[in-house]
Amino acid sequence: MAGLNIDMRTDFASVHFKMSDGPFKAMSKGMERTSGEIMARAIKEVLREEMSKTQSDLKRDAGPKLRYMANQVADSLIVEVGNNQNNEAEVRFGSDPIDSGGTEGSRGGKLAAMLEYGVRPFEYGFTFKTIKNSPSWGSIGGGFINAKGTGNQVHKGFEPLDWLSKTRDRAAPKIEIRIQQALQEAYA
Repeated sequence: MAGLNIDMRTDFASVHFKMSDGPFKAMSKGMERTSGEIMARAIKEVLREEMSKTQSDLKRDAGPKLRYMANQVADSLIVEVGNNQNNEAEVRFGSDPIDSGGTEGSRGGKLAAMLEYGVRPFEYGFTFKTIKNSPSWGSIGGGFINAKGTGNQVHKGFEPLDWLSKTRDRAAPKIEIRIQQALQEAYA
C-alpha cells in the first residue's frame, strides 16, 4: 500500500518490521465518513432495478377484482435514501407516502397493506340502495338511502399477494453482492 511507513532492519538472527498505523487510521476515518452513503447508493440501485418487476408482478397477480388497487400501489412505489446519525445506510422501499402507510383507497384503507397481507371476510355494516321515486316515495327526482340489506352481505376477502415480501426476498442477495462490489470499488 502506498504511503505506509515501514521500517525494516535486520540484526544478527532476526528481521524487524516496524510500521506506523497512521495511514490506516486516516483510511479508516475516511471509510467511516463515506461507507453509509456508498452502501445506501448500492441498495438504492438494486431496489430501483426490482421496482419494475414488482410493479408488473403486482398487476399480474392481482386479477380482475384487485386490478384497480394493484395499479394504484404499483404506480405509487418509491425508493427513499437517507443516512442516520450513525452514518448507517437507510433506504426505504414501498408505497408513497411511506410514513403514513402508503397510498389510500377512496374509503381510507391502506391499499399496499391490504395487498401485502390480504383481507379477511367481513360483514358490511350497511349497503347502498337506490330507490326510484313513486307516488308513495317522494315525487321529484331519484332517491338514495342507506339501508341494511337482507341476506348475506359479506365481503369475501382475498388472499395476500405478498408483493413486498417477494421484492425483499429477490433483492436481499443482490443487495449483499452490490454492497461488497461498491465498497471494494470505493476503497481499492
